[in-house]
Amino acid sequence: SFWHNSLVYQIGAIFVMFTHLHLHTEYSLLDGTIRISELIKKLKAEKMNACAITDHGSMYGVYKFQKAMKDEGLKPIIGAEIYIAPRSMDKKEHGIDNEYFHLVVLAKNLEGYKNLMKIVSISHMEGFYYKPRIDIETLSKYTDGLIALSACLAGPISQPILKGDFKGALETAKKYKELFKDNFYIELQKNGMEEQEVVNEGLLKIADELELPLVATCDSHYLDKEDAQIQEILWCISDGYTMDDPERRKMPTNEFYVKSPREMEELFKDIPEALENTQKIVDSIEEYDITFDRIENPYKDLPKGTTSQEYLKKLTYEGVKNRYGKMDKELKDRIDYELKIIHDKGYDDYFLIVRDIVRFCKDNDIVVGMRGSGCGSVVAYATDITDIEPIEWELYFERFLNPERPSPPDFDIDIADKRRDEVIEYTIEKYGIDNVKQIGTFSKLQTRQAIRDVARVIGVELDVADELSKMVEIVFGKAKDIDYMLEHNPEFAQIINSSEKTRYLADVVRRVSGLCRGVSTHACGIIITPEPVVEYVPIQRDAHGGGIGMSQYEMADLEAIGIMKFDFLGLRNLNIIGSALKKIEEREGEKINLATIDTKDKKAYDLIKSGHTIGIFQLESEGMKRTIKLLEPETMEDISYILAAYRPGPMQFISDYAEVKKGKQEPDYIIDDLEPVLSVTNGVISYQEQVMKIAQ
Repeated sequence: SFWHNSLVYQIGAIFVMFTHLHLHTEYSLLDGTIRISELIKKLKAEKMNACAITDHGSMYGVYKFQKAMKDEGLKPIIGAEIYIAPRSMDKKEHGIDNEYFHLVVLAKNLEGYKNLMKIVSISHMEGFYYKPRIDIETLSKYTDGLIALSACLAGPISQPILKGDFKGALETAKKYKELFKDNFYIELQKNGMEEQEVVNEGLLKIADELELPLVATCDSHYLDKEDAQIQEILWCISDGYTMDDPERRKMPTNEFYVKSPREMEELFKDIPEALENTQKIVDSIEEYDITFDRIENPYKDLPKGTTSQEYLKKLTYEGVKNRYGKMDKELKDRIDYELKIIHDKGYDDYFLIVRDIVRFCKDNDIVVGMRGSGCGSVVAYATDITDIEPIEWELYFERFLNPERPSPPDFDIDIADKRRDEVIEYTIEKYGIDNVKQIGTFSKLQTRQAIRDVARVIGVELDVADELSKMVEIVFGKAKDIDYMLEHNPEFAQIINSSEKTRYLADVVRRVSGLCRGVSTHACGIIITPEPVVEYVPIQRDAHGGGIGMSQYEMADLEAIGIMKFDFLGLRNLNIIGSALKKIEEREGEKINLATIDTKDKKAYDLIKSGHTIGIFQLESEGMKRTIKLLEPETMEDISYILAAYRPGPMQFISDYAEVKKGKQEPDYIIDDLEPVLSVTNGVISYQEQVMKIAQ
């Protein structure tokens, strides 16, 4: 297994052992240009079978890094370059506490990974002041299972050496040795900087005096040597400077790239132990998994002596009387089938939690609606989670929860956005603030914005950048890349090829497009965990600095790790509906139930057909209005078709649907047997349910 193989790179008769233990990916957010996929290609090309990820103060890319490395048979080392507060992290005085030291921390095992999550989370949630910081006292509680490296020139030992305070540096090194015992290493870099040479001398003396092991690193921020200027451009984007500005941050040399073992052997031939110790560290890292089969959330209000399975069944059977009046055999079979799958897959509590949240909304006159495949569940309908009867609409439970597939169920809960916070507050009261967090999401440098940002930084005229940016095609919210535009838009290509500077602009945009630009809070995702969230994933303050905090892993990573998410989507449209219902009740004395309104009201369809759809969710865009006028919807089936068809792929069949609807062409059912399945959509396969029916 690669976990036990030595990392050996043969040069003639010499064997060089080297692993990168201090490396910044794009998840250092505009302070690293290394994409994980490209890093792995380089590691394999250079015969390096292990590598660490040590992004600044965060663990954003850790899950993706670990998975990608393991998928390629490489050994991932999880770490972070954390920020150490100069004194207590609760002190936040400008001029003193906005200074900080760097420390590289690596997880040896699962305990170390959990401690690293706590360190990073505390730094963000409690110690944030300019940067996420932790103090020595707090750090001392979480050192088990961790390896620490003394870091770069900004490290706690390097800084006093630079200031001529050797005694202070020695005392600090003693402190870290006490904290991390045999797992503290003096980090040496050779990057062509004069200050680094001075610091290295002091570090070697300290290592000798305290018998501390040495380790060689690159502090890699970019993949290849020629990428140094790309890193500087990213800094300018981040800081608001241009490349011509003398005040901008500069890479001191172009040596902060992912060096090969051959290059490191040449640099450190006088200190071979610093290279050998990288392998010693690799060998000490245990194999461990950061995912869970699935983290179950126990429902909080179970009646005493009842299991969640029994309680969900009881609520469902009681709900049938309400919804259906009586239960015939067909209905009972469907309900029992659903309940069995829900239980077998372990989602009884999930259903009970969602029901509780929806019930809170309804009890407090918060307009709430359920979207997505969850509407195919009779259990959800009977327990008042949804208000759509699935049998009448021929909706399949398997679309929502398939016994043959591992994917979790997903209820999309739409809530009047002005009252979304009330729903989150209720959830926190029930499950505890430490166990409820929002979900982090990453903004990327998209082509349009990248053109504007890079143009400003390198000095391309604003009007030229603006013109190029506006030309970039956006298809369903996603911008085409620079190469697509050069190939498909002659005018765009002409402007790019008109000067050396615009050609350079295109080259830089090509290299930075898609990189992570920043982190923000997901519009609707919430996670609830049985233990504090920080036991499962790293967390931080919400993007705006307040709130309940959010995960550092994005939604797809959380699901892969095994954490169930809940979607609380705040919709402005539901505020409007809520206000209208309230005013009707005040003026007319009539309380309208949205679940029982007439879905065949001709006046409503006439209004929609006229294109007066502003404020109607998903029907108000100009493209949608044109589609509505073409199709002239008269039934709920027509509206359903429009919502399903106005997407990439099925859009091309909208005109066929319209022609059949208007009697101008015959529907094409492909074969006669498909007529019962496709007649509702005029012969056009439009829904996943239709595909499932055809397969059956």
